[in-house]
Amino acid sequence: MSHPDVRTGKKTEAEVLVDFMETFERHHALVADKSTSKDGKVTLEEFIEYYNNVSCSIEKDSYFDLMISNAWGLEGGSNPASMPYAGTA
Repeated sequence: MSHPDVRTGKKTEAEVLVDFMETFERHHALVADKSTSKDGKVTLEEFIEYYNNVSCSIEKDSYFDLMISNAWGLEGGSNPASMPYAGTA
């Protein structure tokens, strides 16, 4: 893993993964105004809510598409025009 904390020995890969997974649950709990279940699973609802919030801070839909495609290794990441939702907005 190339996470800086893993490279420096500050955290293990497992610790970084847990932190990443908890990001979705913590965010969803705040938005849904309820306590988090911390089940170690990212539900579709948690995933969508998290990225719905992230997308609000991105000015152009095409850039958001590019960012998500690159982050998750999806096809079309290097060519925004090939993404299904890439637009001029």
